[in-house]
Amino acid sequence: MNKYGRQSGPRYSASANRAKAPATQQCQKCLEFGHYTYECTAERVYTARPSRTQQLKKPIKRIEVEVPEEFLPKRKGLAAKILKDKEDERKKKKSRKSSRSSVDGHLSMHIRIIVEQRKQQEQQERQQVIIQLVRIVAFSLQIWISL
Repeated sequence: MNKYGRQSGPRYSASANRAKAPATQQCQKCLEFGHYTYECTAERVYTARPSRTQQLKKPIKRIEVEVPEEFLPKRKGLAAKILKDKEDERKKKKSRKSSRSSVDGHLSMHIRIIVEQRKQQEQQERQQVIIQLVRIVAFSLQIWISL
């Protein structure tokens, strides 16, 4: 008896407990058939297998199956309508983007013209301010000289 109050050892005889492995059972240690791995007495057999890197470099063969139209799910109802609306919106956006490039070119030309006009106006305003300052200085000099 052990410390838990149970008997130790097998309940039945060892030969009666072991069942014979089926002939289709392959041992994972020696790779032979007819016995379990824990019963194996042979040496471990080395099998060369490809590394994970080699497996990942190997392309995956994809099988593409064409499904006839009659077997494809037929879309009906609200969800199908929403999906169709979204697809239509995407198509419209794509068509807008292609036409938008010419519009963007025209807009950028107009913007450049407006920016240049504003620069010219600012330059003219600066010149006018300078002229007014020169007049004020000249007038003040005249007054100072007359005193």
